[in-house]
Amino acid sequence: MNRGLKYIVFLGCFLLNFSGEVKSQDPTFSQVYANPVYLSPSFTGLTSGSRVALAYRDQWPGIPNTYQTVSFAADHFFEDYNSGLGLVFVRDDQGSGQLVTQNIGLVYAYEFPITRNIYARPGLNFKYFERKIDPSSLLWGDQIGPEGDILASALGDFEAESYRKIDASASAMIYSDDFWVGTVVDHLVKSDIGFTDVESSLPIRTTVYGGGKYRFRPRTRNQDEVAGTLAFMYRRQQDFQQLDLGTYWYVNPFELGLWYRGIPVMESEGLTNNDALIFILGFNIGQVRIAYSYDMTLSNLAGHSGGANEFSLIWRFSTSGINESPRGAIPCTEPGNDWMRNKTNTRRGRRSIF
Repeated sequence: MNRGLKYIVFLGCFLLNFSGEVKSQDPTFSQVYANPVYLSPSFTGLTSGSRVALAYRDQWPGIPNTYQTVSFAADHFFEDYNSGLGLVFVRDDQGSGQLVTQNIGLVYAYEFPITRNIYARPGLNFKYFERKIDPSSLLWGDQIGPEGDILASALGDFEAESYRKIDASASAMIYSDDFWVGTVVDHLVKSDIGFTDVESSLPIRTTVYGGGKYRFRPRTRNQDEVAGTLAFMYRRQQDFQQLDLGTYWYVNPFELGLWYRGIPVMESEGLTNNDALIFILGFNIGQVRIAYSYDMTLSNLAGHSGGANEFSLIWRFSTSGINESPRGAIPCTEPGNDWMRNKTNTRRGRRSIF
């Protein structure tokens, strides 16, 4: 693919984000559970003590000025109130600043037992949302002359260059030592975020996620746990649908993951929904987990887009200074730390509501 064609491919994808009715989707990370608070408010405080998570994603590096996304989250579990509280920030940069979407949210989750071994976690995220465009940096199709010279454009007439709004999402999750399943409904506050006179709003996004874990060798005093995990995430936002299916293999200190993204039985406008294979390699070093993933493109962009590179870091630190226990079912959450058990290695007893 020559350089000019690469720009055309990106321009087509970029225009879909703000022309006419909104066609864009929220940014997504391939390392789903390395960004737990971004995935679902119900993960807030699902840690012993405090946690900080960072992530960076560079999508389609083979096409100039495409998509770069960063996220930051910090959360803490308040044992006395059965509650997790935190902050999450996400910035999605498209076209090297030509279109930027970012938000910062206050997240909260409450935990209560359903049975002795199964817990529920409803959660909320109240966030400040901003979307802005830089018209001066845009190059429209009618500006490119026959000799490659840049002409004046009749396009690009924007009524506003930025929009701000308050948004919210709600979630619910149940989990145990062996499985978890949850759902999130995002963009509960509707408002116009378009840059032209055509009213546009972010469509409601629904996410369903879950998985289960099998321990091939349980953790003991003298040996580490060896375990495998199967997981999924399904998202729907207006006409857009995405399904991620994956597996993890954990042998301390390594964590290997393989995911598939796509719904090959579904077609849209003659195109097969067959997106990518995702390879994940993680290392657990004390209280820190670092990981890298690569998306190998399976669609028609294969060989041109450069796939996607993603880096993540999770730092967990306990206010008690004690980090012990076997892992739970959910991957990438508390490897080596005890987020579901107390110091006697038994389940926490039933806790009162505030």
